[in-house]
Amino acid sequence: MALLLLGSTGTAYAQGGTTKGKLANTPNETLKGQGVAVEGDLLSIKGTPVRLMGIDAPDVGQKCRNRYGHELDCFRIATAVLASLIKDQEVTCTIAERDRSGQQMGECRVRGVDLGSAMVSRGWAFAYRSLSPAYASSEAFAQSRRLGLWAGKVEKPWQWRSRQQREQAR
Repeated sequence: MALLLLGSTGTAYAQGGTTKGKLANTPNETLKGQGVAVEGDLLSIKGTPVRLMGIDAPDVGQKCRNRYGHELDCFRIATAVLASLIKDQEVTCTIAERDRSGQQMGECRVRGVDLGSAMVSRGWAFAYRSLSPAYASSEAFAQSRRLGLWAGKVEKPWQWRSRQQREQAR
């Protein structure tokens, strides 16, 4: 697995794995158009799914608890937050790479606002630091102010998925 790094010019480079120089197998294409929130970290532009790179939002079926201990459908809330950020505006996504299943991943913006950063700083997605350190400060902001998922109790999505796989394997 390659580690994505951004140079001072914003150019993406890969370190580790088998890639050399600029990130291998990156389409570097730009998609523009009407965006629709599919999940808290996945949107669709004109029917093309794009995963927001460097973040991870709650998965389908994942529950969390608010500060009062009440159970919430945090997947649905995170998806609604992304939908409110998009709200019928044109979305511009710069595709950086494809994941191992071939899904496009990139940075998406609405009126210049980075949707990944907006989701993490509002506390409805986590910085996926093993993939990118880009949103660590946004996450620290949300955590320090107990925003979104940080207001109560939630399992990080990658931990929740691992636990689900272990439980299904029994």
